[in-house]
Amino acid sequence: MRRRLVTLLATGALFATAAAGAQDLGDRFKAFVDQVNGDDSTSAARQLPESEVVSGLKAALADGASAAVTQLGRSDGFWGDEARRIALPGWMDSAAGMLRQAGYGERLDGLQLHMNRAAEQATAEAGPILRETINAMSVADAFAVLRGSDTAATEYLRDHAGETLADKFEPIVARTTAQSHAASAYRALTSRAKPMLSFVPGMDLNLDDYVTRQALDGLFAVIGKQERAIRENPAERGTALLEKVFSATSS
Repeated sequence: MRRRLVTLLATGALFATAAAGAQDLGDRFKAFVDQVNGDDSTSAARQLPESEVVSGLKAALADGASAAVTQLGRSDGFWGDEARRIALPGWMDSAAGMLRQAGYGERLDGLQLHMNRAAEQATAEAGPILRETINAMSVADAFAVLRGSDTAATEYLRDHAGETLADKFEPIVARTTAQSHAASAYRALTSRAKPMLSFVPGMDLNLDDYVTRQALDGLFAVIGKQERAIRENPAERGTALLEKVFSATSS
């Protein structure tokens, strides 16, 4: 039976290869970016003390990152969101229909659920790292983000915190998936199938690494989506924390 499953996994992998909210951020960052990027307000913003501009941006980013962590780092944060739900590893996902017909549907469902639970638990620990990264942002970095692309802030966070977050996430993911019989079965099966799959380009059999990367992709996707919406549709002011900055940029 196990040999049959290994063969199915290998066949599925080869087939797949061949077939080849963050509301606070919305309140703070929308108005702030709108004012700094506006024709009249840009010169006004430059007249503000740099410390106020940087503090305002950091406050907005901190709130937005916190909201994203809260959204995904809870039960069903990934699993209950169809857009963010982590799929089975690509080669296995492509072979899922064949595996289900062979009677492995329950194991596949259990594996996918535990993968998403692991991502939720890991993401819940992202807050301190993101805050530290935001607090370390220089004046030059802050102004570059404000004048950058529609995902400049997200890109900054990923570039400066991504590796540290990955190091933080993977042990949490490993501990969580280790509690899953389905994940243990996956590791045993892929270990047996590895000789047949190792020659397939891009084949990644490391489950914990896969879940970690997917969790990070999900986290930054949420932050990036909010940032794009914020830049495209600036909201009305009304945040007490940035009242002084807004008053200066609108004068």
